[in-house]
Parts: sequence; structure tokens; C-alpha cells
Amino acid sequence: MKVQILTIKPTKISKIFDVIVLIGNQEYQFPITVEIDTIADREIQIINGNNIFSETFRFNQGIASNICKLVAKFYNSQMVELPVEIGEFYPGKLEAVKV
Repeated sequence: MKVQILTIKPTKISKIFDVIVLIGNQEYQFPITVEIDTIADREIQIINGNNIFSETFRFNQGIASNICKLVAKFYNSQMVELPVEIGEFYPGKLEAVKV
């Protein structure tokens, strides 16, 4: 099944974004959080989804990574053209996840 990101929207809570993802013909909404940490005097951004996001993409880590990269671009005010296809979800994996 094809996977597309339809929208990335900031929430009322700073550094949390609602991401609408289309898997096949079913829409899913995931909250994605951006955290800032300092390591060796350098700021880094840590992009994380919630537990449902992690479970949904447990067997599709490349897709999860692509979603997080696009959220990071959006957070950094870089151009993100949506909707965008980001990969292929392997059938049978979604049924095992309760979302």
C-alpha cells in the first residue's frame, strides 16, 4: 500500500505537530514531537512519534524515518510540498496494529 503524508500542522502545544498519513485509502493522525537537546555544545533535534506511531511503523522503519525527516524540515521552516508519497507499506503489518 502506498503511504502519503497529507498534512503537517502545528498544534497549540509548542513543538508538537499533527501529521495526517494516508496508508492505502485509510487516514491516520499521529502527534509528532520535536525535542531540542545539547550534546557537546551542539544543539540537536530529536523527532519522535507516540507509541501508536511506533507500533504502526515497527516493521516499516524507513517510512517512520521519512515522516520524521519531513516534520524536521517543517519545524525548521524549510519548504515541504504536501501531499507527498513517502514509501510502500507492507500489507499484513497494519492489521496487527490497533490504531
